Amino acid sequence: MSIKLPSVLSVQRGTIVTDGIMSSLITKDSETETRPIRVVRHGIRGTLPKKDKDSVSNPQRTESAKTAPNAIGLAVSFAFRTIPARKGLIFACSEEPYRQAIEWFIARFFRPDGLEFQEVCRRYARNILNGRWLWRNRILGDVTVNARDTAEGTVYRSDGSRQTDFADYTEDEKALAEKVIAAGLLGSGMPSVRVEGHVMFGFTGQVEVFPSQNMVTSKPKGFARSLYKVNIIAPKTLMAIMSSARNDGEEAGEFAADMIDMGQAALRDQKIGNAIRTIDTWYPDSDGTPIPVEPNGASLERNVLCREKKGAGAKDLLTQIDEIQPSETFNPDAAFLIALLVRGGVFSEKQ
Repeated sequence: MSIKLPSVLSVQRGTIVTDGIMSSLITKDSETETRPIRVVRHGIRGTLPKKDKDSVSNPQRTESAKTAPNAIGLAVSFAFRTIPARKGLIFACSEEPYRQAIEWFIARFFRPDGLEFQEVCRRYARNILNGRWLWRNRILGDVTVNARDTAEGTVYRSDGSRQTDFADYTEDEKALAEKVIAAGLLGSGMPSVRVEGHVMFGFTGQVEVFPSQNMVTSKPKGFARSLYKVNIIAPKTLMAIMSSARNDGEEAGEFAADMIDMGQAALRDQKIGNAIRTIDTWYPDSDGTPIPVEPNGASLERNVLCREKKGAGAKDLLTQIDEIQPSETFNPDAAFLIALLVRGGVFSEKQ
C-alpha cells in the first residue's frame, strides 16, 4: 500500500559545489601557470536574419571571455563534497510517518555495500572525472581532469574515464566514489576534493571560452548577452562609465570605454551540479542516454519529460518509498530514489 505524500516535504541537496573559476594556462620558464580569464563587455557588428529598413547590419553590445594571447589551454577549478544523508537530507516534513519512511529508506539503501548506492556514487565520480561539467568548453581541445583530496592530498585522475556509458569504472573512479562521495553521504567525516579540468588547445593563442550565461528578462535593445562572472566590477563604477557615455535613446548606446572589464569568467555551481547528476538511465524506454536526475525526468536537450509514464515519476516512487526493499539484484527505482534524495528539492503533495 502506497504512503501519501505530506503537504510539506523538502529535501536538502546532498552535494555542495562551488562555482568553477576559469583561467588561462600559460607556460613561463618551463612552468605552467594560470591567469584569470576576464569577461569583457564590448561592441560587435552582427547581421540581421532579414533586411530591416536600409541595412542588414545589427550593432550590439555583448560580453565575451577569451584566454590570454599566450595561453596554451583553459583551466577550470571547483570544490565538491557531500553531506551526511541521515542527518542532513530531510529539511522539512509535515507528517511524522512519512519522515520515518524516508529515514528507513536511507538506513536500508545508503550503505557501502548497497548495489544501488554504490552505483549512484560511481556515476557521480565518473561525471566529475570525465569532464562532463565543462560543457561546451570540451570542444576546444584535449581534456584532462584531476580531483585532489583537500585533506589527504590523494589525486584521482581522469585516465580511462569516459562519457559514453556507466560501466567498467576505473580504479580512480571507484576510489573517488567510495572515499569522498559515499563517505560524505554516510557521515564518515567531511571529505572534499578540489577538481581541476584542463583543456589543451594544441597551439598558443587567444581563444574564446564559454562561461555560464545569465538569464536577463528585460535586456535593453541592442544588448546581446550577459555572461556569469565573479569578482565583478562595482555597480557604482559601471554606472559611472555608462553615464559618461553617449546614449542613443532606447538603443544600448555607446559606452565611454571601448571594452569594459566586467569580472572573472566562471561556470555557475548550478550548471556544474547539473552535469554531475546527469546519471539517470533508468527512465522508461531509455536508450542508455543519461539525463539529469529530475522529478519528472526533464531533459532540456530533448525538450521532453522522460518520466511521464505512470509509476515512473518522483511522485509515484516517493509514495512507494516504504515498500521498496533491498535485494540481491539491482533495483533501478531504488537507484533513482537515492539519486533524487541526493539531488534534493520540494516534493510536497501540492507540488
